[in-house]
Amino acid sequence: MISAVSSKIGSNVDVLYPSRGYRNILRRVRGELLDKGPGPNGPFITVQEGSGQLRSLSEKKIVMR
Repeated sequence: MISAVSSKIGSNVDVLYPSRGYRNILRRVRGELLDKGPGPNGPFITVQEGSGQLRSLSEKKIVMR
């Protein structure tokens, strides 16, 4: 699997992310990378999961697989 930071838009990503964004319990996020860019609190990516759910993830918190 390729890094979310260096991934191209449209590629598939598989990352671990803290549950609710701040807990010590990790949740797997798999899907298509829709968008990435700079945000007010640092870089982010937007992923569309297989169920159609959209997730916006801070790259600071992503744990790579």
